[in-house]
Amino acid sequence: MIISNSKSGNYVTDDYKVFILDRFTSDTSNELIGNLSSMVYSLPAQQMYSLPATITNPYDLGNSDCKIIDVFINSPGGDTRILNSISTLLSIAKSRGAVIRTTVIGTASSCGSLLAIQGTPGFRIMYSKSYHFVHFGSHTRTITKADEIEPAFELMREATSSIMQLYTDHTKLTQRALDKITKNESGYLSADKCLRHGLCDWVIDDFGEFKQLADLPTLKKQKGR
Repeated sequence: MIISNSKSGNYVTDDYKVFILDRFTSDTSNELIGNLSSMVYSLPAQQMYSLPATITNPYDLGNSDCKIIDVFINSPGGDTRILNSISTLLSIAKSRGAVIRTTVIGTASSCGSLLAIQGTPGFRIMYSKSYHFVHFGSHTRTITKADEIEPAFELMREATSSIMQLYTDHTKLTQRALDKITKNESGYLSADKCLRHGLCDWVIDDFGEFKQLADLPTLKKQKGR
């Protein structure tokens, strides 16, 4: 059953599923944020899920009765302020013992990518034909005086730094790797590359088979590297 009546592709259902199928904007996400708030604060406080040493199936939590919030993502990105509101609510859900299982079903661009990597480790999934677009965003600010240039630049640098830190905190990417991806590879990462770089933990193929990092062929080192 759908909680939201919004025409937007961003909505929440009453069986703990969150769909991010549109841009991160106030128009598309305000109702989602309200409904997600109600969902999160209605969660009963319980013991946090203890991750096993080896997760063999992201859909199997064993005998645990912890709540799972599924987040399905197919978004071109948008406003980081909206992303921060959603991420904060999902972090609160984690603190109340819930598992956040993210699934990229198409495109996870910019804010969509940042949301996907913040799922509970071991429960971040991608379909084999989906991809991430790593993007540090664009910043616009009207400057009318010369002395506003330096503060505006500093704000832009801080915003970019906070985004980069999310990638380095939640994935295997280093700042050097991030620079290479965004400058030389246009920011696009296939599902297999996301698996290698730790943006996801599982890739599901067309036949419903799971692929882990151990299933990927070893990358051969190129001369001069």
